[in-house]
Amino acid sequence: MKLKVLDGMDSYLPHVDGVINCMHNYCKNGYKKAEITALAPAYKNYVDNQPYEIIRCKSVYFPVLAVQYGRATKDKKFYKKVMEKNYDIVHVHSPFNMAKFMLKVAKKQNIPATATFHTNMRPIFRQAVKSKFIAERMVKSLGKTYNQYDEVFVCSPLVEEQCRSFGYTGKISYLPFGTDFPRCENKEELRKKADGHFGFKEDELIFIYVGRIEKLKKIDLILESLKVLKDGGLKFRFFAIGKGSDMNKMKKLKRKLGFTDEEVTFTGFIDRELFPLMYARGDLLIFPSLYDNFGLVKVEAAAFATAGVFTEGSCAGYGVTDGVNGFLAKDDKDDFAKVILRAVSDRAALKTAGENALRDLYISWEECTDLYLERLAKIAEEHKSRISEEKHD
Repeated sequence: MKLKVLDGMDSYLPHVDGVINCMHNYCKNGYKKAEITALAPAYKNYVDNQPYEIIRCKSVYFPVLAVQYGRATKDKKFYKKVMEKNYDIVHVHSPFNMAKFMLKVAKKQNIPATATFHTNMRPIFRQAVKSKFIAERMVKSLGKTYNQYDEVFVCSPLVEEQCRSFGYTGKISYLPFGTDFPRCENKEELRKKADGHFGFKEDELIFIYVGRIEKLKKIDLILESLKVLKDGGLKFRFFAIGKGSDMNKMKKLKRKLGFTDEEVTFTGFIDRELFPLMYARGDLLIFPSLYDNFGLVKVEAAAFATAGVFTEGSCAGYGVTDGVNGFLAKDDKDDFAKVILRAVSDRAALKTAGENALRDLYISWEECTDLYLERLAKIAEEHKSRISEEKHD
């Protein structure tokens, strides 16, 4: 019999971010191997067209984040619909209202509850409430929620350390995150295609950033580092791909630092079909974020044998060995500039680092999903065995 999984989170498609991408790919790659039902907030006039089942709950719009957040615990019809089926295990990808709802379902059906610790909410809370004391109380509140779960999944020991700092004391398993891009077999062909499509010169140095345009992601550090390189005479073009709440601030900083639109381009969202061109043509991914617990773009770039520069000790840079399969810099504009210059000064070594990134850092979402379902099945089986033993005692 197929494993029956209930997967959920507080925000979901059509909004897109790294956490949503993770849950969607688990569901998309896993629905044929397991009976997966996704729980998500409702969006007005949005019609689901995914191959897996999605049940939507009442939601509220947060204009600051431009997303719908679910109110699962306040939706009786939603609860009734969800409870029409029996499940083997529940899994949640966010620690707010949906996490409480999932615990309610798990308790009612006497099944295990698991969660993935995706996001370091500490800097987000601090930025929102402007008080370290209040932010820490909010963080510990999330830790209490996680402590009600049977097991929490993280992607690295660094993230486990972070999860523990929230106050979580339970069992932890490591599971990687991947990409839906296959391993690139025609990089040079894609590079030439990108030159034609975007009007790049063959020898032009291209830097890329992919992700939300927010100060938390250290876009300002990227621009300040590139300013150091520009002042030192390096010619390049930088593309920041994505949207975010600090787009206007970063554009103002770009102008203040004296960059032209050709030197620094904020593209906004681009079609997914264009990502292979940008990843293959990008000579270097620049991703200094200390906020991200993983950084899916690291794996996406690796799929196209493109190396990245990350911050030393960051979760996003976990798995990167400096000069081997990527590059690591201190959390400092001058050191980032120095490392970027070192990376691009030896094109042969840069190419080798990209090839090593493909070898060391790449994993597909299909592989990740198999590991995910395997772990869920084991937890569910252990739970059933424990219940059976308790009945016989």
